[in-house]
Amino acid sequence: MSGEISTLTLIDMLNLHFAERGAAPALAFGERVMTWSELGERSGRIARRLAGEGVKRGERVAILAENSIEYCVLVVAILRAGASVAPLPTLVSADDIAGMAADCSARFVFASSALMSVAEGARARCDARIVEISGEGEGSLSQFLGGGAEAALPAIGLDDEYNIIYSSGTTGRPKGIIHTHRLRARSSQSLGRDFPLGVRTLTTTALYSNWTMGALTYTLWAGGCLEVLPRFTPDALVAACARSRPHNVFLIPVQIERLLAAKSNEAPPPASLKWCAGSHLGERQKRGMLHWWPGGLVEIYGMTEGAPFTMLRAHEHPDKLHTVGRSDPASDIKIIGDDECELAVGERGEVIGKARSVMRAYNNAPDATEAIVWRDGEGEAYFRSGDIGALDRDGFLQITGRKKDVIISGGLNLYASDIEAVIAAHPAVAEAAVIAVPSAKWGESPAAVVVLRPGCVLAVDELLRWANQRLGRVQRLSALAFADELPRGGLGKILRNALRDAYRGLGDAATEDGDGIGKG
Repeated sequence: MSGEISTLTLIDMLNLHFAERGAAPALAFGERVMTWSELGERSGRIARRLAGEGVKRGERVAILAENSIEYCVLVVAILRAGASVAPLPTLVSADDIAGMAADCSARFVFASSALMSVAEGARARCDARIVEISGEGEGSLSQFLGGGAEAALPAIGLDDEYNIIYSSGTTGRPKGIIHTHRLRARSSQSLGRDFPLGVRTLTTTALYSNWTMGALTYTLWAGGCLEVLPRFTPDALVAACARSRPHNVFLIPVQIERLLAAKSNEAPPPASLKWCAGSHLGERQKRGMLHWWPGGLVEIYGMTEGAPFTMLRAHEHPDKLHTVGRSDPASDIKIIGDDECELAVGERGEVIGKARSVMRAYNNAPDATEAIVWRDGEGEAYFRSGDIGALDRDGFLQITGRKKDVIISGGLNLYASDIEAVIAAHPAVAEAAVIAVPSAKWGESPAAVVVLRPGCVLAVDELLRWANQRLGRVQRLSALAFADELPRGGLGKILRNALRDAYRGLGDAATEDGDGIGKG
């Protein structure tokens, strides 16, 4: 990945595929399949209408909807019109959605029937025109296409805006992350070995996420077919793989957990390359997937902002499954300490990185854009990840936690991930999240929220004693609670803020025995 990879944009590639791959499938959702000719015709009509309505290069057009073929068509149409796609997350509050629509100054919001009321609520904040994706009546996409002028489509440049992706908001209010056509073109070409001409890709995650936007972009770049599974279940995924035999399957860690839990009743699907991102995938899960599902496993670690970025081809590095891989030659990873100085190999600190293509900026947030940057002695800019990790001598990165998940108890730094790993070793525990709760004696103390495996019965006090017997003296839990599930965002990331808010009262329940044992 050195030098300028491409002078072409995705629009250039699409125009080639419209002409050359007309009868080949481009999109699939459930029983419905759309060919390249149909995608070209449908997206072109919408794009020309947007241009006819005065939508200009770089202006934003939002989508607020569940996954569907029409969602994918709208992404292509908006880009062909020269506008920037603003896919709005559906798993946040109506107020947050209205705030995002206003933040990106959306000219149009294309909304599904189920989310029309939310879109209408956003109108007062952004003054956008609302178009219902389905239906035939007033304000529908059909009516939009049936009346009004069309205009010629503009030429698109590599530095034009491609999309604005809103972060998951796991630790705060979502920020709009601006990507260019150049970034998307470089990413698509750099993954060319895994996305050959006519590639078949299967994904199940929300199209508003950067992860799924990537799957769509790489597949369309290669003139392939993206199949979006309407709803993820282990059986549905296995059946879809057996039917369509995809080259690539995009998954997130929570889905891999469910697949591995259900695998005893299912034969492995056909060999394909699995891509995993969203949050750190454990070594046990990677080993389980490699054993059960042949064909290769690629773990992507990175930020929607573009850097730091690493890739682990787990099937090629079975001795590095505790890591998330290493950066490519065009990127760089460093570890810095609390003093902002670079740390040596093996030392744990904040992960920072740079890449050849990164976001243009956070939308309307220059202070936040500047705050994410760290500069070395030569003025080179690196992005702060907020993750804690260490590099080994081969350049492989191990992630050990989030900087904001560091619990400062009695003046000592405790890492939530270290404590979670101990709790997760109990055979009855499906997953655990450790948070800081208030402590009158120590300022903060660690407390755990635990989800048990199906059918397991365990007393809170029993698990608390078991964990504290195995934790270091300064790590011992002050309190523990059981939950049916942990709050998660669209890509399965644990929503730490929601967890802290919901379980802040654990600090009141902390015992003197558990609260800060060994810190005195």
